[in-house]
Amino acid sequence: MKLHWKKTACDRPDPYLDWEFRTRRKPNPDPWCSVQIQIRPLRSALASLYELQRAVDEGYVPDHDVPAKKFTIRMSDDERTLLSWWIKALEGPKPPKIDEVDMQFFIYRKETFIYRGGRFRDPGFYRSLFVGPPIIGLQFNDFNPQPDPTSFEPSFLAATKVAIGIIDDGIAFAHERFRDRRMVSKIAAMWLQETEKRSPADNAVVFGRRLMHDEIKQLLQESKSEDRIYRKVGATDFGKTRAYNPLAARVSHGTHLLDLAAGGGRGSEGVSILAVQLPSVATVDTSGLTMGSYVLQAVRMIMTWADALSEAGKPIPLVMNFSYGLLAGPKDGTQYLEKALAGMVRHRNKRHQNPNLTRLVMPAGNSYRTRAAAKLELKKEVETLDWVIHPDSAATNYVEIWLDTGAEGKPGQAPVEIWLTAQDERTSPPIRPSEGYIHQATIGGGPIAGIYFDRIQHGKSVRELILLAVNPTVRNDDCREIAPSGRWKLSLRNLTGTAITAHVYVQRDDTPFGYPRRGRQSYLDHAGAYERDPQTGDYRMQRDGCPIRYADTLSSIATGSMNESDHVIVVGAAEASEDHPPSDYTSSGPTLVRSGPDCSAFADEGHALWGVLAAGTFSGSAVKLNGTSVAAPQIARKVADELRAIAHPASDSTAAPVCINPAATNPVTSPIDPPDPRLGKYIFRPGSDGHIPRRRYPAVKELSAGTES
Repeated sequence: MKLHWKKTACDRPDPYLDWEFRTRRKPNPDPWCSVQIQIRPLRSALASLYELQRAVDEGYVPDHDVPAKKFTIRMSDDERTLLSWWIKALEGPKPPKIDEVDMQFFIYRKETFIYRGGRFRDPGFYRSLFVGPPIIGLQFNDFNPQPDPTSFEPSFLAATKVAIGIIDDGIAFAHERFRDRRMVSKIAAMWLQETEKRSPADNAVVFGRRLMHDEIKQLLQESKSEDRIYRKVGATDFGKTRAYNPLAARVSHGTHLLDLAAGGGRGSEGVSILAVQLPSVATVDTSGLTMGSYVLQAVRMIMTWADALSEAGKPIPLVMNFSYGLLAGPKDGTQYLEKALAGMVRHRNKRHQNPNLTRLVMPAGNSYRTRAAAKLELKKEVETLDWVIHPDSAATNYVEIWLDTGAEGKPGQAPVEIWLTAQDERTSPPIRPSEGYIHQATIGGGPIAGIYFDRIQHGKSVRELILLAVNPTVRNDDCREIAPSGRWKLSLRNLTGTAITAHVYVQRDDTPFGYPRRGRQSYLDHAGAYERDPQTGDYRMQRDGCPIRYADTLSSIATGSMNESDHVIVVGAAEASEDHPPSDYTSSGPTLVRSGPDCSAFADEGHALWGVLAAGTFSGSAVKLNGTSVAAPQIARKVADELRAIAHPASDSTAAPVCINPAATNPVTSPIDPPDPRLGKYIFRPGSDGHIPRRRYPAVKELSAGTES
């Protein structure tokens, strides 16, 4: 077998989107995409806001290449309401000060009108910040001539003291654990981000549908079973193609996590739940390519709801839990999704002039043992790693190589030479990637592998990225060319006279919990990756000099500076056994700017079946799940308790600081001294309603003496 390499210009500014465009099946000649935009110029934003409002109301953006009044733009009603509010505010006698986040909006545009010549094709009044991939099978809801923004019942407003937001998949909103003592739902609002079915019941969102508190209350009164409710609103629909129905399964990720964060039990009075259920197409794509735009819109919607809940008085505290993770990224806080999420949280606190108003809780990741990270010190010699790609994997495989250089080299060209060799090849030709171009490999048909290069600047710092993409190894619904599976060789050589550090990360491409198998996680390999531990007999120890690392494995959207941990909290997982060691899977720091998680919670309890007990999909059921995604909502619950105590000191005067001030003495935390790069500064004890036995291990010396385990 011989790969044929060819250099060609990119068609998209983002390499992930460019590879998706080159390898997709293209059944729809002009699909729609989600776009996050920034109004420009900021100094005279009012005129641009007028332009955006006119375009949204009329459904098209003036362009000399576009037929008159062709439908090319949509915006949800909450976004349209916010747009109108800013216009009126800036028209007033005392216009408020605005910043970049104030002037960001989400729209939907046809893909044809987003790009031109490998760059964004923006009109004069906005620039594109972030574009999602085409939305498969999108069915738009009808357009409301007059926006219908979110509103809540006065009684619900008065009862709410704190809001807990969750962004997840498979949220069983009718579950009894999400009702109060009167069996009335605690869910204030929910957005089912369903893209493949129009919703005649709710045109306020562009796709999917909202479920407000009064509607959920009515559904609970009228329906005989939870399953009928989910079928009635379209959350469960076996007639859909290319979709999975998590609410038909015994276990659903979002239900379990929401129970830990806000379900039943003590301390849930005055809590309102704001939920966004991601579409299955976003959840199943664990590379993050599809997920980002849905998540950013979800956070925006939850914050809009939280502000609407605040109309009766001062703004209410909001704690959001987002228990997803990515493996590859810059891991310095500059990955776009990570930076945007932190910026939105920080902006709400700043806008309401309250640093204790909004928090985002995220998991550290479960990739400690996945061999998805490596570090190479590049000199003149060629450094080589094996990249193992599984057979029968229907997901694209990606590797990101981040170069810490300060090195010289030709502008627009990588300072290194790279070889990407398939298993049956002797060697590939050396390639020096260039900005704006892709080196793509074929075997007679379409592209099966590609190499991209990008220089990314944040302030004065510049980092260089090389992205490697390899097609699935089995035919899938997109009918892309199949890549050979096996042991691909990745080789790098420094072309400069300065030492270069290369951080190599395999992107996540496994199958998420509960879904039919799609991707199989690829991994890095090296001769020094297998060394026997004389104490435990474990062969996963690493020889000195092995480039594959267990450190630097934090989720790439949870790596921002720990100085910002007052509003973004990263959570690791601990075992509920003696000495509380880190769970075997929990990811580790340090990264470039973060030493590790901020804190941890128990995610592995019990004698046999490990995990944490919480709600199954249907009322009356309980299941066990583990992972840092299970640890995070436990911390979210405690943060909500603390923020509520700060906002309402008279009614919650006994609450002790937990997460805002981890150093405070508190009976539910165990300080870690010194802080552990896998556990953080302290461990939070389990907060389940029932007693769950802790795991116990015999000592190593007892085992060596012949004691049965």
